[in-house]
Amino acid sequence: MKKGKFLLVMPDYSDFPKLFLENLEKEGFEPYLITDKVSKFKYKGAESVKNFFVKNILRNKEYKQGLIKKHFLDELNKNLSDIPEELDYILVIRPDNFPVPFIKNLKNKTRKLIAYQWDGIGKFPEVKNYFSLFDTFFCFEKIESQLNIKPITNFYFDHLPPAEKEYNTEMPKLYFVGLYWKSREEKIDRFIDEVSDFPIELSIFIQYFKEPEKKNSRIQYIQDRISFRENLEKVKEADILLDFVDPLHNGLSIRFFEGMYYRKKVITDNIMVKNYDFYHPDNIFVVENNNYKNIEQFLKTPYFELPVEIVKKYGFSNWIKEIIKK
Repeated sequence: MKKGKFLLVMPDYSDFPKLFLENLEKEGFEPYLITDKVSKFKYKGAESVKNFFVKNILRNKEYKQGLIKKHFLDELNKNLSDIPEELDYILVIRPDNFPVPFIKNLKNKTRKLIAYQWDGIGKFPEVKNYFSLFDTFFCFEKIESQLNIKPITNFYFDHLPPAEKEYNTEMPKLYFVGLYWKSREEKIDRFIDEVSDFPIELSIFIQYFKEPEKKNSRIQYIQDRISFRENLEKVKEADILLDFVDPLHNGLSIRFFEGMYYRKKVITDNIMVKNYDFYHPDNIFVVENNNYKNIEQFLKTPYFELPVEIVKKYGFSNWIKEIIKK
């Protein structure tokens, strides 16, 4: 039995949209998708001539940008109009990636318009201008004094099969993949120095757009993005996931929830995790007060099996139920 027509609007980020659609379909929804990937802008009529005049004679470079923005909005609205039916739910992820007029058009197409900001508000403050456009706005950070803002954690995709790999107490594999941020370069280097003498296998990937000035020989630097499915395969092969908190985030990254589902330990510098019901010191080591020497014992400790009901609580199936009922 179908639970309703569900439109997902989100950035065309890796293979994330496909995973969302698969899990929505598994949950009984009839899913649709609109991303921020639209057809390439081309001049129409005399627009190129006018742009040449405006740019070179009037010294105004905004004319072309205005045309590009209009093209983007027109394409989004066209994609929306191609969906003939009234929609039961529309979920917009990273709404600040989409024009406000488009968001307002979405409101006319559904009985419930929902947003989810999977990045920190401090990192993308422009999203504050979008709060009032939605019936409910979810964020993995707590936002005060805004009635329609609801906190919710990240999740794991539960339509994918879990992993069965046993934790390796002798030579655990530590895995991390993330974007290069100057702000966390020093603490990643420090962590590597502190654990290098322990019996471990390090598998650390840093993706960069501008080549770092200095490189750590224990890190694999990459330019091409690892897809989400590829990442999950690496998660399955690992024993411990590494989590280096973004200073502009005030919540938990998706690594904790992947760790829970795939029975992986986590080493993190995010002390907030101690407040969650899935926290157990045998599974999650919090780096604080220079306690690196205690990691060695953590590496040797077997994985603690969490209650099934706690693990299920953080799956996509439960997550989607939560956001459509509030």
